[in-house]
Amino acid sequence: MKSWNTPDHHIADTEHGTLYFADDVQLVIADWQIRENAPDSDGRVYTSVRGWLMNYSGTGRAGDPYTEPIEAGRARLIRTELRGRQPLTDRDVHVDYYTPGQPSPNTWDHPGYLVTVSWMDRRIDQNGQPIPEDEIGRTQWPHPETGEVFDLRAAYVPKGRYYDPQGITWQHYDGWRGGVPVLRPFYADAKAPSGSGRLITDGEWVKASEAPPSRP
Repeated sequence: MKSWNTPDHHIADTEHGTLYFADDVQLVIADWQIRENAPDSDGRVYTSVRGWLMNYSGTGRAGDPYTEPIEAGRARLIRTELRGRQPLTDRDVHVDYYTPGQPSPNTWDHPGYLVTVSWMDRRIDQNGQPIPEDEIGRTQWPHPETGEVFDLRAAYVPKGRYYDPQGITWQHYDGWRGGVPVLRPFYADAKAPSGSGRLITDGEWVKASEAPPSRP
């Protein structure tokens, strides 16, 4: 991938790829690259493809929902067309957008939307051998000590707190640590998390839908 920190950053003549999502949504990226992270403490290897968004519309301003063909957050990837790579098919992924600073006046040939699509690729043991993975995509998790069954699709707040629709809720974002779900903070109705996570066993939680509303 070219360094974008130049006044003449152009991507029209770079390699393009297409990612096809559920509901017939296409995301076209240019000057793409694939990254593979080192295994985490549980042996999970996360992979991502990153590139500059090409099939945009709208004003071009950051945050304009008409500029991004798919919302940030969770998504269902149907297949990929990335030259030189075997197609990736039927995978739950996370989509994230980033807009770096542009020169003024802007001399780039694109609006500067850098998109990253990431997923858990595989899980391996100490010897690099594959481990069967049954955590990603799970919708429930029973606490081994209390027996409480957590809905991993729900938003939570700490027990005893009020629920503020414009505040923070804690949600599972397909992350695990030591076999325990990790909750990440989400502001208001954001589709992607902000900040690091906490284990679901760290404290007591109640569903946001069952918590008392915030004081007026």
